[in-house]
Amino acid sequence: MDVSHPLQSILQSFLVSDASAVLFAHQILERLSSGCLAPSSHLQKWCTRITSLMHSKDPGARWAGICFAYRTSALSEDLLIEHARSWIGIVLPLLSKPEPTPILKISMRYLRLVLGAAAGHLEFQRQVAAPAVPKISAALLHIAENSFDANIRVLATQVLSQLVMSYPSQHKALSSKLFALCYGVFGGSSPQPTDSRLLDVTADLFSTLHYLGGKVGGANTWRSCLDAVLHASWAAWTALRTTFSNSMTHLSGKTLNMEGTTPSYFGSLPADPLVANALCLDRLACNITAICALLRAPVQRPVKVPTGSLVTFSYALLACTGEEQQAHHILTDRFVDPQIRALEVEALPQIWMHGCRLLSCLCQATRKLVTPSASRLITTIACQLERNQENSRRSAFLRVACDILIHCSVVSSSIAVTRLIKTTIASLSQFYLPQSVQGGIAPAQFQSKTGKKRVRDFQDSDALSTRQQVLCATGDSCNAILVALDVIHEVLKNVELPLPVRSLSTRVLLSLLLSLPSTPPQSLSHDLNVYSRLVKRVREICLDNALGTSEMSRFVELVLRCCAPEGGQDPTSCAKLQSYVDLLIHPRRPPPTQRLPSLDFLSLSSVEDSKDEAGTRQAHGLPERSAAVRETSPILPEKFGNTAPAPSLVQGPSAAPPSLEPHRVTNILPPKSSPPTDNVPDSHDILMVTCTAPHPSPPRVQPLPAVQRQQTQKPVIAVPPTSAADEDDEDLPSIDMDSDSDT
Repeated sequence: MDVSHPLQSILQSFLVSDASAVLFAHQILERLSSGCLAPSSHLQKWCTRITSLMHSKDPGARWAGICFAYRTSALSEDLLIEHARSWIGIVLPLLSKPEPTPILKISMRYLRLVLGAAAGHLEFQRQVAAPAVPKISAALLHIAENSFDANIRVLATQVLSQLVMSYPSQHKALSSKLFALCYGVFGGSSPQPTDSRLLDVTADLFSTLHYLGGKVGGANTWRSCLDAVLHASWAAWTALRTTFSNSMTHLSGKTLNMEGTTPSYFGSLPADPLVANALCLDRLACNITAICALLRAPVQRPVKVPTGSLVTFSYALLACTGEEQQAHHILTDRFVDPQIRALEVEALPQIWMHGCRLLSCLCQATRKLVTPSASRLITTIACQLERNQENSRRSAFLRVACDILIHCSVVSSSIAVTRLIKTTIASLSQFYLPQSVQGGIAPAQFQSKTGKKRVRDFQDSDALSTRQQVLCATGDSCNAILVALDVIHEVLKNVELPLPVRSLSTRVLLSLLLSLPSTPPQSLSHDLNVYSRLVKRVREICLDNALGTSEMSRFVELVLRCCAPEGGQDPTSCAKLQSYVDLLIHPRRPPPTQRLPSLDFLSLSSVEDSKDEAGTRQAHGLPERSAAVRETSPILPEKFGNTAPAPSLVQGPSAAPPSLEPHRVTNILPPKSSPPTDNVPDSHDILMVTCTAPHPSPPRVQPLPAVQRQQTQKPVIAVPPTSAADEDDEDLPSIDMDSDSDT
């Protein structure tokens, strides 16, 4: 029995009617594959059935037809190009009608798929995609402005941002409406804040609008967009500081670059202080999100970033407090509404968070351009950390400080980094201080005798308690601890850190390294993964600081002992530990190209010479050992060729054998009692070995035949024997200049 084609079974079993197509849509989408859409006789029937479903009067059938068209176009590029013109003509009018939400969503996704695939086919892009883009963008713009469904607005704005980047020239006629859409979202909402998803996709759309200016005017368009949202951010911040009249005296009007208190596209603030305060906070958050999106946006040509203005605004956000300018109001007899002032003081934590977000993005985008202001920013962050902030705010301040230290190579102020490291170390005190010290027992002068006795009796009651207190109970506290370790790691790389502070930081890290293995993971956090992350991070920091000449380098043995690989450690950490140990043992020196010979391979005296070695020594004119040494030396096995006497080096009948004094014989190393191994090299020069022992052995010299050796040997002038009396006056032997010493 022949097996039916998959499309044939789908058409006959699931697409009998429109109702069955809606009912079995999920099963049909699962059965479809690229193999099903191969050329066959059933393929045209399948595409015709999709078209009929898209024309159906039933909304469910239309939804199913568009789903099948989307899946077919995603699996087969040929079918996408072939049927895109007809299917776009069916889907596009649906965006302008009050269709159900599922139909609008799948229609926008299908259009995004087709227009995105057209980028690789120029002819298809010119004939089909480009003429339809203005109509599609106008329909999407209408949905993003007037739809009440947040999900529909988010999807329409997201598709718009992708179309603007792919087809910028087709959107020039809609540029004013696109800017108005973005500014309408950046204006904020009250009392409910702007939806975060809608804000993010609108900021992404706003960051692509500079493509409308082309390659030449795109840089100026980007800069004008940044100036507009920066001006709006200054205006929102000023509206939140009305009771602090002198908070901006150090900022000039030229720096602020503001013409009025509120941008023209925002309108006036509400009369109710509560609503106005919430609206200004939301405007500040929206415009800072837009600035961050512009800093991360891709550009066609280099742009000029106003780093000074952005750093000044970030500093103003981080440095504002609730205690400033109170005395000024008393001296000037100016009336301050306590309700407005309370609202503005209450808004300070959110202002700080927005400042940290902006400064962190600025450091990541501009990197070393923030270096001139790094000391001032680090000092401000240290002052805020000294105020005992909550864990969420503390982690945000520490994160932006870490970004500054990473992207700014050196912070020139030692006072700033000292204050920062002290406040960071204080946040880790719960790990290396006893719990009684952390609790802060009341001083003795404020306690009665009964109280002293109770404290003495129940001071160690925590050891018997079944309910152990968790050090990091929340996710924010765990994050603050991990970020604090990152800050300490980056500060220790700074050359401006004083030596006492560096020593204190080293001792704290060593205390953590020694105490954490004995700490139960459940006492640290409810999430057991936090314990492993903390231990791993402390080990990495200690290993990094143990290299070189830092304070930690004196405790290398202790650090390596505490960082020994355990059974549960992953292979990556073990490999990293081995690389660190290798750097400590072999500090950046390349290995020798050849293996150094061992003592068994070296001829330490002429007694151990083989025939070939004796011939080589004879050719170089080296003196032979004395007869006394020859007699007292042990006879080596015959396989080394040492049983036969070595040939004399003296040529001529009048030559007398040289004699060596006893004290000279003692300078020659005695041979080993045990015979050497079989792998003795053929030729080793004794004088060369004793002078160049640390270096690799010289290349072997091939021995010459006996007849040829006698022909090539040249006469050597014999040295007469000397006595101890004329040892100091003896003449040096003459050197044969014609002999080839290289051989």
